[in-house]
Amino acid sequence: MKLRLATPGPTEVPQRLLLAGAREIVHHRSSEMEALFQEINTGLPPLFGTQSPVYSFAASGTGAMEASVANCFTPGDEVLIVSNGYFGERFQAIARAYGLTAHVVQSPWGTSADPEKVAEAYARHPDVRGVLVVYSETSTGALNDVRAIGEIFRDTDAIVVVDAISGLLVHPMEMDAWGLDVVLAASHKGFMLPPGLAFVALSDKAWTAVERGTGPNYYWSFKRLRQFYPMSSSSPAVSLLLALHESLKMLGEEGLAPFRDRHALLGRAAERALLALGFSPFIQPPHQRSSVITAALAPEGVDTGVLLKTLSAKYGLTVTGGQAHLKGALLRIGHVGAADALDLCAVFGALELALLDCGHTFTPGAGTGEVIRTVHEGER
Repeated sequence: MKLRLATPGPTEVPQRLLLAGAREIVHHRSSEMEALFQEINTGLPPLFGTQSPVYSFAASGTGAMEASVANCFTPGDEVLIVSNGYFGERFQAIARAYGLTAHVVQSPWGTSADPEKVAEAYARHPDVRGVLVVYSETSTGALNDVRAIGEIFRDTDAIVVVDAISGLLVHPMEMDAWGLDVVLAASHKGFMLPPGLAFVALSDKAWTAVERGTGPNYYWSFKRLRQFYPMSSSSPAVSLLLALHESLKMLGEEGLAPFRDRHALLGRAAERALLALGFSPFIQPPHQRSSVITAALAPEGVDTGVLLKTLSAKYGLTVTGGQAHLKGALLRIGHVGAADALDLCAVFGALELALLDCGHTFTPGAGTGEVIRTVHEGER
């Protein structure tokens, strides 16, 4: 059985990147590795929209989130956490684990955070040292307006920490122009790589916060990253860096604007296809939908837990369902990275077969046909 992956991360990895990562291991202090780092370090900042260095280290996206808290704050500091999904809640858990006082700006799952509520929370808590926000909330498919949030804190001492782990590349990111201070990313989303690499870019204001911070860190230390830059502060994930070097070439060949257009088109196609199969969109206007995934509520009588098992066991397709209270009700189809229209046709072909197996009534071909129509219209 051929296996297919249509999740918000990890993504399917193109063979070109797999082969790049399969090269012989290079010693991490060699001249060859230094040359590799120089090219990577030149290629990353434009993707973040910054003139500052972007540091790479071996970690998951959660490691990047924890590193930002460990470095930028001191136990007892107050922070605002913008939470409208599972990963906003993860920021809360990390902040509390490091002894911070978290004031949560809560929005319902399936909505985008309201920047006005963030500004109101800041007025109530003027002593906060920072605000932590997720750009693309993959638990729901909602996109947050980090540009507007950055503007609120531009002329303050509080830093803006953005989890752009899935949102980077797929959506615009202008770190410097938007007044963002710490931007986090990871390898297994738009970069089309396996999990294991984390990235962080810091503004001058963020470095002031790092110098002030007294929280415990060693492996996570941003100061050590800066000390060893342009090389790695610890043994790096050599194979992933070799693949990252090739990923940057692929992104350059496609171009960021076409890359984003492709994701937006796949998102529209996936949403229309799900509607044709009787699903309901989870993100309702005026809230913003991420182009990383398409989330939809299942038709009455369809348990997405059963549907996911059928897709995996019988058709080799892995997609994701809802997290927390949305388990069994939500379906999340990822189309991030190297996914194209033919991939999406295969995803919906398998989904239709599994829905028929689950007893759902619809016109076969309705979803796949909508993918084809939407892509054809979008490419004309």
